[in-house]
Amino acid sequence: MSAALQPSMDTLQIGPDGERSVTPSPPHSPLLNDSCNIAPLTPSLSPRNAPQSLCTRPFSVVVAIDFGTTSSGYAFSFTQDPEAIHMMRRWEGGDPGIANQKTPTSLLLTPEQRFHSFGFLARDSYHDLDPDEARDWLYFEKFKMKIHSTTDLTMETELEAMNGRRVKAIEVFAHALRFFREHALKELKDQSSSVLEKEAVRWVITVPAVWKQPAKQFMREAAYLAGLISPENPEQLLIALEPEAASIYCRKLRLHQVIDLSGRPMANGFEQDSTVPIGSSFRQEVLLIPLLIS
Repeated sequence: MSAALQPSMDTLQIGPDGERSVTPSPPHSPLLNDSCNIAPLTPSLSPRNAPQSLCTRPFSVVVAIDFGTTSSGYAFSFTQDPEAIHMMRRWEGGDPGIANQKTPTSLLLTPEQRFHSFGFLARDSYHDLDPDEARDWLYFEKFKMKIHSTTDLTMETELEAMNGRRVKAIEVFAHALRFFREHALKELKDQSSSVLEKEAVRWVITVPAVWKQPAKQFMREAAYLAGLISPENPEQLLIALEPEAASIYCRKLRLHQVIDLSGRPMANGFEQDSTVPIGSSFRQEVLLIPLLIS
């Protein structure tokens, strides 16, 4: 990985057997995106290898984005009280009076390819369009796994909208991540009495464990383009695997949240006398042993 970290805009290529090669891009190569100043899937500086000076500023809040195939959402927690997790349940659009933990992973762009809306509002706005007018608007839904199924993923990879027009995938993902950035920062401003600087927010994006390294790097490049972080501070963004995030959550659960023993005559495969109360130490063994051996 460190060998591929070159100052120039090089292209990382991964062969079918996992071999890697770095091909320098010509000065005027079309793969270079001058508008966002990022190269095609160039590996970012690993936080483990980053200079220590980059980590001197502590984060005040952690914002975790669950970018899902069907639905997406986010939650945040202030580092002063990490156990207090605030999950966003207020989304524009959707069914009135119903709190939704997630919003549809749907993006609507104007005919000029400008951002219009995301989530419930994007879905409802698109379906409310006149059929003739809808032909000019670009609507995307369930587009997350497209970058996993693409074998030759590059910064030039395109996604097809409902009307058949194609847009660069990096721009589609950047629009979605920018929506979450602005939505979360507004919510943080309402929740916090102090002004949060951009560098004080630690961002986390979850991705499937089956994703290969190019797809993970693609999400990081989209985060750069969306303005979540800058390439100079790569440690500000953590790409987390979904099953690992779920396992960490399970470790934080209290025992009664893992399994309910009330009204169960069986414990660890043996019948128990219902007149004998189950002590806390025994209850912990009953809960943890199946988890350890599964």
